[in-house]
Amino acid sequence: MPKGLRLAGILTALALVMTGCSSIPSDGAVRAGQLVEPDDNPPPIFLPSLPEKGGSPESIVRGFIGAASSPEDNYAIARKFLTTDSTWDPNAGVTVDDGSARPAIALDDKTVQLSVNPVAEVDATGVYGEVESPSPVFLRYRLAQVAGEWRITEAPPGIVIDRSTFSQVFSPEALYFFDPSFRYLVPDLRWYPRGPTTPTRIVKGLLAGPSPWLVGAVATAFPAGTNLTADAVQVVARDAKVDLDSEALSADRVAMQRMQAQLGNSLPAGLTVSITINQNSQDITESETNAPIVNPRVDARALVLRDGAFGFLASTGEALTTIPGLSESISAMNPRAVTLAPGQTVAAVLADGGVHRVAVGDAPEILDPRQGLVPPSVDTYGYVWSVPMERPGELFVYNPEGAAIAVPTTWPEATSIHSLRLSRDGTRLAALLRTGSDTRFVVAAVKRDKNVPVGLGDPETLATIEGTPLDATWIDDLTVASLSQLPNGEERIVAQQIGGVRTSIASAPDTVSITGGNTMRELRALSAPGALLVQRGVGWQVRIGGIDMVATQQGDGSG
Repeated sequence: MPKGLRLAGILTALALVMTGCSSIPSDGAVRAGQLVEPDDNPPPIFLPSLPEKGGSPESIVRGFIGAASSPEDNYAIARKFLTTDSTWDPNAGVTVDDGSARPAIALDDKTVQLSVNPVAEVDATGVYGEVESPSPVFLRYRLAQVAGEWRITEAPPGIVIDRSTFSQVFSPEALYFFDPSFRYLVPDLRWYPRGPTTPTRIVKGLLAGPSPWLVGAVATAFPAGTNLTADAVQVVARDAKVDLDSEALSADRVAMQRMQAQLGNSLPAGLTVSITINQNSQDITESETNAPIVNPRVDARALVLRDGAFGFLASTGEALTTIPGLSESISAMNPRAVTLAPGQTVAAVLADGGVHRVAVGDAPEILDPRQGLVPPSVDTYGYVWSVPMERPGELFVYNPEGAAIAVPTTWPEATSIHSLRLSRDGTRLAALLRTGSDTRFVVAAVKRDKNVPVGLGDPETLATIEGTPLDATWIDDLTVASLSQLPNGEERIVAQQIGGVRTSIASAPDTVSITGGNTMRELRALSAPGALLVQRGVGWQVRIGGIDMVATQQGDGSG
């Protein structure tokens, strides 16, 4: 799906989630401005008020907080609340609060302390993370009088913004890096202020490299040390002019094509890209045959086991389309879980005896005979991943020849694991981990040596799950979902953007598993009575009964 359409959906969901939690204050220092139009120089989103004449220290601090909601012209209006020698850095990060009263008290005649309740934060590189602790954060502002008016001399770095306004001022931008094989482009979500500086921030983010948790799992085509020759990317007639310094001269033709692919997919939809090096044009002819895969898709049909037959369920009716060379073997195994590899010629199957590999033209091969295994996963290189639920540190992968390779995990505190799912590009692993009575939904980078998995990065906690963990799945290359059962017996499904916001999805009673498709609306659920459930409106509808199992797909092989 083109980036513009995908991010438009993300923004819509974000606005619905955030505006449902709080609203823009009607009596503050920020007033609505014009809507942003798709132009090279969009107008400001907000037009903040200037400092109030004769304002008290508390009102100046509150006015400054409101004015900092507008990044226009490098936060020009917010800077009017500061003294000329203030060293405030608005780009140091963002504290997103719940939009409550923000109590302010005067510690002395020149110091104001503001209390905010953070719900999320964005660091200096644009990486977003939700805050689990509800504890307030205290911010101190020092002031002085300038020509009889109070102005701020010292302000904490970064800005404070309520979550409703944040969704309108900041936009999610997926920066794309390559998997180690340079076959897939992998998104790394960042949040930047909307406006004419967005292309510059995106390019600088790409040149600086991936988020720390992805280091070792993704690659970039830009030579190390490459920078822009100027501090800004100029956009002329919808073309982004990216002028790189001499470090880029070491890139060969293939590397230049890959650099073009990273830039073209990362920059806002509708922009073309022209790469120059020290103002010298580069002859870059993109190869359509070797174009990287973005957001790998799966077959839109549900892949199910029903009445002893395994295959793709027709979009309407009850007909099943079998997979030649696979369906018959898989059906005969009476599987409990199946993951179909890209290309649809290999499957990892959990059945009696353990985890098996089933390949077209071969008899099923037992890989992992251990007891209590979770449903297996399979990556784009054909490695089957398997781990026992009660021994989460004993993670093994099995290469296409069936040899076992131990993969060191990075969750020594975990006492059990309830779901293990590889991303369709093979660079990330999502897991539901239990530590005592606590459950975490995490994602970790997959580190490889010549495509062989050799370890995991430190896990990033996506959410703390309430209740009993049941299942997890990938929805697309940026979104995962978890299923849990609450203490009252009700099931809960939560969709989580990696590097973004989470959304609760209404779930049907007795849901036991979930399986992703290509979009949020294609998320499917299986109930304990064996009903395949699909989303209709704000709820779930029974699509068909008699379903024993819904398989996970890792790609349809079409790119």
